[in-house]
Amino acid sequence: MKKTILAGILTICSLVFMCGCTDKDLPTPEKMSAISTVIGRTAGYACELSKTKTEVKTAIATVLDAVSKVTPATNETFTVAWKPVIDAELEKTGLKDADLAIAKIALTAACEGIDYLFVKYPKAREVQDLVSVSVDGFVSGYKSVVTMQATKDKPEIDEDALKYIKGKISK
Repeated sequence: MKKTILAGILTICSLVFMCGCTDKDLPTPEKMSAISTVIGRTAGYACELSKTKTEVKTAIATVLDAVSKVTPATNETFTVAWKPVIDAELEKTGLKDADLAIAKIALTAACEGIDYLFVKYPKAREVQDLVSVSVDGFVSGYKSVVTMQATKDKPEIDEDALKYIKGKISK
């Protein structure tokens, strides 16, 4: 009888442990990659760069590749970690005044977008594999929209993320 009760308790504890992490708390790497790609596209779409000069888009993509190699410290946002790298990398691009301002706004949107992802899924920040696939997916999604030519087609985006990012970059 005691063994049956103990086995039942262990089974219940196992189920609670396995079900305790909801999908919202800790998505799979595949799901996190897919979500981050959509949020990356959303951040790129928020910038409305489809009619921007090619050299500005290229500079944005190049800088984003450089900053994507920087992982924030624990309790540090991507915005905080990436901003100094963005500033340093933008200096290397040779962009001037208005073009530089456009690139800064676009890269600020990228920072806000990746931060939004981890506001939405804070537990994912604790798992390095999820952070890695998230950054890769985000950068891929962002660049796919930023580097595309003017089009009437709207990419698949996250409307909540769009509102969040536009609110952050319009300040």
